[in-house]
Amino acid sequence: MYLQNETNGAMVKSLNWRGLWAAGRVLLPLANKRQPAAVGLMSSLRWALQLRLGDEHSNLKSKCLFLLRSGMQPGVSLRWYHYLHQTYLRKAIPADLSLFDAVHRPFFDRQICSASRLRLLRNHFHLSAQLLGQQRAREVLAGKTLELARLQGKNQEDYRISLFRSCAFKREGGLSLGLFQDGRLLQCLSFSFDHKDRQLILRVGGLQSCKQDARAAIRACTKSLHGIQPRLLLIEALRSLARALHCADIECIAKKNHIYQSWRYRFSKTIRAEYDGLWQSAGAQAQANGNYSLPMDSEDTPLSERPSNKRSEYRARDILTTAMRDGIRQNLAMV
Repeated sequence: MYLQNETNGAMVKSLNWRGLWAAGRVLLPLANKRQPAAVGLMSSLRWALQLRLGDEHSNLKSKCLFLLRSGMQPGVSLRWYHYLHQTYLRKAIPADLSLFDAVHRPFFDRQICSASRLRLLRNHFHLSAQLLGQQRAREVLAGKTLELARLQGKNQEDYRISLFRSCAFKREGGLSLGLFQDGRLLQCLSFSFDHKDRQLILRVGGLQSCKQDARAAIRACTKSLHGIQPRLLLIEALRSLARALHCADIECIAKKNHIYQSWRYRFSKTIRAEYDGLWQSAGAQAQANGNYSLPMDSEDTPLSERPSNKRSEYRARDILTTAMRDGIRQNLAMV
């Protein structure tokens, strides 16, 4: 029984489920090396192996990679499985086994190491439960959206701003803030909660648009929202969310630091969004790590300084964004 080189397919020769389970047992002694809670770690590891390797919907290759990556990063893996086992996430695991693999894959920023990734993941899920409540945090993990604001377009189109979690964006952030029209996602920002200098911050790891007819949908939405681009509206919604939660900073990913720029995805993923230009247009400043710090408040030009033939449109924009800010503040106060 042996593993072939990962670059040649990471396939396993003559290895069935029982073989995988036996291979996973080699990780158990690692939990017993100078760990203060060795019994709890071993219990969590057994639980993780039983669920992840026993999943009928996962193929043999993914199970082998799970074992391989766990063995290559034993300390980080054990602490992550223990965290999943001991928190409210335990009930969410059966519906989303990919949570086990989260600590092994790039998350938010391709530069951060596995220990930093573990810390960010734990902080995000812990803060999600604190800020949203365990019940709502669990519901969002299960696929439920949390509506924050409703907006109405020029021709009575119905839009809403909602928090949700999607498997498609889970590597860019633990949550997504999306703009929906009639249940269809038009665009979203993916972010995570984190701590910095004992203060709450948001880390934005991605911007995504709908897959089908994206340009036409975004163009129509912009026209309906009095000329406000959906991505700029989402940035303003994110600022409103951050202010309502008393965040100290919003860190936005630079294109060069995006997870899909890592070697793992270099030939399989393409980044179309111009992240740097987007953050800069919103007033963000570059940081030492290459990412951008987005100010909490936007710079609003007084209506009197706008072109006279455009003032009615800008007045409509102000009404719409004010309604959105009020809705976000009121809905978060009820959480």
